[in-house]
Amino acid sequence: MEERKRALVFDLNSSGKYFAFKEQLKQSVVKIVREKFFKTTAFQTDEELHQFLSELYVFLIGEMHKGVSGLFSLQNNTTPLPSPLDVKSLIHFAREAELNQNYELAARYYQERLAMDQASSDAWFDYGTFSLLVGNVSKAGECFRECLAIDQKCVSGLIMYGLVCILEERHEVAETFFEDATCVEPSNFVAWTVLGLFYDSRDNDIGAEMAFLEANKHHKAEGSSIFLASADQLLNLHAYNLVESALSHELLSSPKTLSQEYYLLLGKLHMATGELMEAENYVRQATVLNHTNPAAWALLGHIQYLGNEMAGARDHYERTLSYEEPAPDTHSIRLRLASIYLQLQQYAAAKNMFLLACRDSPSCITWLGVGISCYRLGELKESEQALSEANILNNTDPEVWGYLSLVCLKTSRKLEAEQSYKYAVRVGLKDEDLLNEIKNTQREVGFGDAGF
Repeated sequence: MEERKRALVFDLNSSGKYFAFKEQLKQSVVKIVREKFFKTTAFQTDEELHQFLSELYVFLIGEMHKGVSGLFSLQNNTTPLPSPLDVKSLIHFAREAELNQNYELAARYYQERLAMDQASSDAWFDYGTFSLLVGNVSKAGECFRECLAIDQKCVSGLIMYGLVCILEERHEVAETFFEDATCVEPSNFVAWTVLGLFYDSRDNDIGAEMAFLEANKHHKAEGSSIFLASADQLLNLHAYNLVESALSHELLSSPKTLSQEYYLLLGKLHMATGELMEAENYVRQATVLNHTNPAAWALLGHIQYLGNEMAGARDHYERTLSYEEPAPDTHSIRLRLASIYLQLQQYAAAKNMFLLACRDSPSCITWLGVGISCYRLGELKESEQALSEANILNNTDPEVWGYLSLVCLKTSRKLEAEQSYKYAVRVGLKDEDLLNEIKNTQREVGFGDAGF
């Protein structure tokens, strides 16, 4: 540790960075002395000077601690520094990480977005819904409180904080927030539906009937009930107990005329809660009602993908993409289909599918997929270009560094191979197959690990 400290000090002094930094700070300190301590004249005695310097030191250290605490206060003192990515990219990358069930990476993107703008109610709200997804109810509550502190009229924030209160069995508080949501936006049918569902769960039949009447009054969409329309929106927010309640009311209100939308929502709900067999059964019922709906086949593909039935998932995804009418969230379909092609060693198909995903929504994951596909095809130059693109978007992805090391090993670049491998390990490469492949290749070429 001491050696690293000496090396850092030497580098700062020899490069001139220390002098430049000191000069930059000097102006700020002079400004503080004048404006905070009102000191503009010379000191009369050394004792007076030392006393002033002591007070200034304490003040500056205090300000430094405030700044550091502000940077690292979101969660376990590990909040990242502001990201060079824009908000739209951070949202997209977070959703993509969720799709791949890489929740640690998704959390990092949500935290980077908050570091960029802690006064954004939307950023707090999205982090709250993500926290519900991963089962962290207390963190979700904290995020929704922050959201509402910034925007007291955020209807979705009021509804979701009410949901958290239900999960924590604080029903009276939940009722207050659900009622507030209907007062803030009286024309919001979802707010009225949720209030009705809550009243019904508390055996308040009169209140429930009144709330459902108001919801129907403000629900304009044809062909979809307040329960289905509300369930669709709440499902995206991971409010699964409210979705289940809404679908139960749909079943009771029209048991003989259940629509495809009902079965698809029921399938999504069971998929989200990990009940894949039940989810598949419901979606297959939906395909009986309409076998030309690409959304149904896409959902079947997702269910089988999560169940590790890759051949079936591939067939359903390919069928989905064959329709002229695009399925919702084509990006997720392409990503998963491309990853299946990789697993089945259909590398040319994987490359083409990842490139389509890159064209519409480039990310570290899509470029990594292109890089892996090209590497397996022996296209080392194209692989390195794709991996470099991935690295620009996320320079802490261990797989990217791992495959860069393989490319460097294959192209006889000793120093770069060693550095890439070292960094892959440092940022947490855990893929045993990839690690073994790198080590075997290192032994074949005789370099790539400082231990050789």
